[in-house]
Amino acid sequence: MKTIATRFTSKKLVWFAVGCILLVNAFILGKVYINRSAVIAQLELSERELQLPYNYGFSKEDSSARVSLRWATPNTEPINIELNHWRWQHDRSLQLSAAHFASFQFHACTQKTRLHQKQSGWVLLEFNGKSYTDYVAQVEQYHQLIMGLTATANGELAEKELAEKRKDATEFFTAAQTTNSRLFLIDAAAERELLEAVQRERQSANSGQLIIVPAELRAGYYRCDNNEKRTTEVIVDNLAVESLYIPNRLATDFPSDNNMRPTVKFSALVNYGRLHEPWISNLQ
Repeated sequence: MKTIATRFTSKKLVWFAVGCILLVNAFILGKVYINRSAVIAQLELSERELQLPYNYGFSKEDSSARVSLRWATPNTEPINIELNHWRWQHDRSLQLSAAHFASFQFHACTQKTRLHQKQSGWVLLEFNGKSYTDYVAQVEQYHQLIMGLTATANGELAEKELAEKRKDATEFFTAAQTTNSRLFLIDAAAERELLEAVQRERQSANSGQLIIVPAELRAGYYRCDNNEKRTTEVIVDNLAVESLYIPNRLATDFPSDNNMRPTVKFSALVNYGRLHEPWISNLQ
């Protein structure tokens, strides 16, 4: 009897586990269906905005490969010869208006809590618009500044350092024009409605595409410093969805050799659905 009861209990547990799996899958599929039932925005991105994974190679993938969104925030620092220019493309700090910063209602900052105030909110993305144009103009200004320098001391070392600096500046300018992301995160707020007003105003005088998406943010690193004036700064940790699948049916023409990853050029149509989640609908 005890053995029969044990078997019966085991079967119940198995069916319970199967039921949980089916329920979770149904929830996920239902969410996907709802999200893709309407397309609220489309972006045609390339390898400049979609980063192939470092372990690229479909032989190890079960069903798909992933690409990650590459984005930047506008540079607010003055242009000078000491500028660490590579951080422009990777910086995640963003200066907000007082009203938009206040919408997050961050707690008073202390040394213990300043790095743990992550909140969900909304961000305004701009693709191939004014922010990117301004970025290229800043890089060009930096390039011209470096090209106008002269060696400050006689000797081979000074000339070599200047030549290296000019080479870096030229590569940076070329990358800004041809390979760096054109997707910029330009504003944020806790309520979507606050960004919708900015979107309408900016769209009227902007040739780029604007879209509002969910993200995770926290207060800026420097809010605890009484001498620091950037009191409306936030750090964008990540977008709510920053990694996208490439289905195998769209990836058949991609090379499987990992060494060719840096040279892969492609164009992907990215749709944002009813739940503000993106997916790749076409890829060339």
